[in-house]
Amino acid sequence: MTVDNAVQESSLQQSVGAQLRRAREARGMTVEGVGAAIKLAARQVEAIEADAYAELMNPTYARGFIRNYAALIGLDPKALLAQLDQQQVRATPQLVEQADVGVAMPVQSSRRKWLLPLLALSVPVVVAIALYVWSEFWTAPPGESVQVEQEAVMPPQDAVAQPETEPATPTADAQAADAVATEATLAAALPESSTPPAAESAATAPPAAGQRQLAFTFTADSWVEIRDAQDRIVLSELNRAGSSRSVSAVFPVSLVIGNAKSVRLSIDGTPHDLAPATKVDVARLRLE
Repeated sequence: MTVDNAVQESSLQQSVGAQLRRAREARGMTVEGVGAAIKLAARQVEAIEADAYAELMNPTYARGFIRNYAALIGLDPKALLAQLDQQQVRATPQLVEQADVGVAMPVQSSRRKWLLPLLALSVPVVVAIALYVWSEFWTAPPGESVQVEQEAVMPPQDAVAQPETEPATPTADAQAADAVATEATLAAALPESSTPPAAESAATAPPAAGQRQLAFTFTADSWVEIRDAQDRIVLSELNRAGSSRSVSAVFPVSLVIGNAKSVRLSIDGTPHDLAPATKVDVARLRLE
């Protein structure tokens, strides 16, 4: 008989627990060290080495513990589990019929048997009552509703007559947007022939000494405002598309021209480019 056969026969004669114990002792490990490594108590490791599998709850847990133990100390888990099968230590499901634990099963009461049908029948009745109350008390007559709508549409006279409060100083973009909105509003509110008295007098008065001639040509509706050095309005009007305007003014003057891309300006007969002073389609410039 060879040495390998003798070792194999010796191993087969030893139980699984004895093999695990010998391998542990050969590696100088303690029961506590093995338990800490595979998350078991020392008593559970001792029960495995003593083949006391009844102390390990059930065979399924015992086989798992032995697999981890064998992998830890370098033995073949499959060989040890096969030897457990020969010892009838198999992982078999256990069906345990529990005795009465004192929990009563819910039983439908006699009250619930007639309560649910009663609720089902009462829902249409409640809906019908709600519709009747709504139609009688919350629905206004036709004439009344029309009157309410008209009152809601018509603004109060006090609100129309009340002047607007002075707004805060707007930014350049806000001023540009306000200028365009002002043009549209005045175009709808004022007749074409409406011209401020100051503008008419400035337009009809003969040129005085030191005055410059400003000529405007409009290809679209445009608003023009001219102010002198004292910030007084020289001209402020809406000019229709296809028209032209000539104004005499003493420089320096400040100009605000809405829809500036549609306006051509000349000073004393010399064209003046409005593009550098135009922002958001409104030109703001000062002529010295």
